[in-house]
Amino acid sequence: MNKLKKFLAALSFSALASTASAVPVDLGLSLVIDVSGSVDNTEYNLQMDGYANAFRSAAVQANILGGANGQIGVNVVFFDSNFYSTSLDTFAILDSTSAINAFADILDAFVRPGSGGTDIYDGVNRATALLTSATSGIETTNLVMDVSGDGTSSASLTQAARDAAAALNIVVNGLAIESSATSTFITDFYRNNVISSDGFVVTAAGFDDFQRAVEQKLLVETGPGNQIPLPGTLALLGLGLMGLAAARKRL
Repeated sequence: MNKLKKFLAALSFSALASTASAVPVDLGLSLVIDVSGSVDNTEYNLQMDGYANAFRSAAVQANILGGANGQIGVNVVFFDSNFYSTSLDTFAILDSTSAINAFADILDAFVRPGSGGTDIYDGVNRATALLTSATSGIETTNLVMDVSGDGTSSASLTQAARDAAAALNIVVNGLAIESSATSTFITDFYRNNVISSDGFVVTAAGFDDFQRAVEQKLLVETGPGNQIPLPGTLALLGLGLMGLAAARKRL
């Protein structure tokens, strides 16, 4: 009995210690990034540069620092046919311009962890585990997952991973990277299988358009109250911009 009491006391102390060490943030954000074989090294660099430059945006930085706590926690999960454990699993606390810029520099220089098939659900499940871990180091009820990629995976397994995240009050958003200005294949898959009912999709017209799309997405996710646009609004806007770009090329 004494051993059981000691064990329970240790568990209680551990939980209290974890809570005490957690940093109150306005947003817990997990960037879930596709590094599958369909993403070549040039495209990987465009993705990482896009994220880095989006975090360097003055408007995004103003949102990050403008909340009640003046800081957010961000980590990164890479996936292909599985997830990768990297130093970016740990949540970075972005509480100043210098901290945000330092995080952007890390993204810019981060070496690709691997390449393989495309199992979106592995990335989603890993991000869910890290966002809800007692040792995440962040304290917030505002949890958002930001999944980006140019491929699809098992619809049933992806839906199951999405639903598991949603059941833990995690909003799952998507950034669909299309192969052309007129394609909606990836966007449709993300809308139907990846994002949660309270999430949204932004569409990028290929990897060259990624930076615009991810900055647009981060502006919403880091904004006051994380106001989610009407379903499909950002995807339609992205496709509209793609169509405009295509029209200009034809002129």
